[in-house]
Amino acid sequence: MSPISFMDPEVQRCPFPAYEAVRKEGPVYRDPLTGWYVVTSYEEARKYTGDTVNLSNDTGFLFNRQSQDEHHQERVDRIWQEEGFPRVPALVVVDPPDHTFHRSFINKSFTPYRVRLMEDYLETVVDEMIDDFIDADEVDFKSELAIKVPLAVIADQLGMPRSDLDKLHFWSDSILEHLDPTISDEREIELTKVICELHQYASAKVEEYRAEPKECLLSDFANATVDGRRLTMSEIAVMVTQVLSGGNDSTANGLANGLMRLIETPVLQTRLQEQPELIPAFVEEVLRLDAPVQGLFRRVVRDMEIGGTPVPEGSIVILKWGAANRDPDRFPEPDALDLDRANSQRHLTFGFGPHMCVGAGLTRGEMRVTFTRLLARMRNIRLARGAEGAVREPHFFSYGFRELWIAFDPV
Repeated sequence: MSPISFMDPEVQRCPFPAYEAVRKEGPVYRDPLTGWYVVTSYEEARKYTGDTVNLSNDTGFLFNRQSQDEHHQERVDRIWQEEGFPRVPALVVVDPPDHTFHRSFINKSFTPYRVRLMEDYLETVVDEMIDDFIDADEVDFKSELAIKVPLAVIADQLGMPRSDLDKLHFWSDSILEHLDPTISDEREIELTKVICELHQYASAKVEEYRAEPKECLLSDFANATVDGRRLTMSEIAVMVTQVLSGGNDSTANGLANGLMRLIETPVLQTRLQEQPELIPAFVEEVLRLDAPVQGLFRRVVRDMEIGGTPVPEGSIVILKWGAANRDPDRFPEPDALDLDRANSQRHLTFGFGPHMCVGAGLTRGEMRVTFTRLLARMRNIRLARGAEGAVREPHFFSYGFRELWIAFDPV
């Protein structure tokens, strides 16, 4: 067998057999192509996901992708400077106390209590989207519902008009692609210019909300102070980038992954239609089995050991939540979707500790409401174009479908 690399697009399309194979070598696997240390065990992933002392979120990768061209980064930095805003570490890619400061501007918007208050609003959004295709013979579920629901919600939360959803979708996809370490230098230049367009758009909105504040995240970013300090425009630009992409991609992939589970197991559709109170458990199992974000980077601050493997200072560690979620030592029969699984909510799909995903509650709410409305309004959900209509997108971190064509019987 050739050594497994998680840079391989075929591995990325379905990484779970690779996780199982490398787990046999121990809890930490050295990727032969990159030299990065891949953590696959639940115990080690949970421990170090919450450890900001030994493993830093500020890896530099968000701003400095590896390149063979020594002048490439200079060109990228110049684009940020001239067409957008100087890049600064913020929110996801910075450690406490700066991370705590940045997160304080967002925390209140996505608490479980706030999400519960959004129930009727979410149902309205989902039903409006379903109304647009309920009479169609077939539909690309990914583009017509899975993407549109979270994109509309995050646009509303940020304070961006829904008339700009097409632009926001384009920017969100560009941000996700920009995070992929396998892109070429030329493509990074193109994507950097695109993201700078988002920064200029956000800057104009910030000025608008400084002149006339309103109840939305961008207005909070523009006007709020914490401990007497305001966010800089560079910090706002980075945070908008992260909130837009994170608020869209994770839920979109979670919805498409979940629908595929229902298609593959028709009896599950019937059971959830008859017992909708089980839909929250279904959501948790989908998040565990098919984590929309399979993991993230960390940088080793000092020489250490992870799972008995020496890892030197400066090394890059990949905490693979998608692998940890299927660790048989933590989840018996890990590849099975079990609605009665007692510890399904202990998955690491949203991380753990200080950097646990701030939008976890919103993603859960969006998925729960969407599946509730889908199963109330449709029967016999099935693939419309066979395997060719269910195309997975290879990506180093993101796990989901490029398109998912379905047919169904309206109720």
